[in-house]
Amino acid sequence: TVSVLYWEGGGKMDLKIGIDRPEEPPMRELIAPTAINYLKAEARSVVFGGLDGVATSLALVWSGLGTGGRVTGHTLFVMGVAGLVSQGFSMGMGNYLGASAENSATSAVKSGIVMFISFFCFGFIPLLSCLPSVSWGSDQQHLLLLVTTAFSLFLLGSLRAALTKQRTEIIIKATRSKDVL
Repeated sequence: TVSVLYWEGGGKMDLKIGIDRPEEPPMRELIAPTAINYLKAEARSVVFGGLDGVATSLALVWSGLGTGGRVTGHTLFVMGVAGLVSQGFSMGMGNYLGASAENSATSAVKSGIVMFISFFCFGFIPLLSCLPSVSWGSDQQHLLLLVTTAFSLFLLGSLRAALTKQRTEIIIKATRSKDVL
């Protein structure tokens, strides 16, 4: 939905951009309804695990960039994957132990697995910035790290919105002057 209102005399211009969500998210066609319902119930674990995974990878790669080239991109990638597995396991176990106090054991195991998978998958995306043959420590490497991190956070936010059925809307308000446009 896009609407623009303005007056010829230099009045106010309002621009509203919104994304209307369909009744059923498109993901329902790709994944069985039971999996969607389970992920909705575990939305907290998905978001919490994914956000921690992204932050962990960002910190690791950014600190590697700060060594002045003493650590290669390949080394950081291997260290990052090892860190994601070990820390993801720790996060999953913590989520399992917390959930087991409140839910059944089966539900707690599933909750821990969702946390681990989310941590690893979303944390893996920023690690991809270590693989290209960009000279390590260069400005392009910093930019690539920021772009992959932003992309991972965008995917995580989109998944959260789809799971919680939150409507995405952007509202921009601007004042139109005679010199502009």
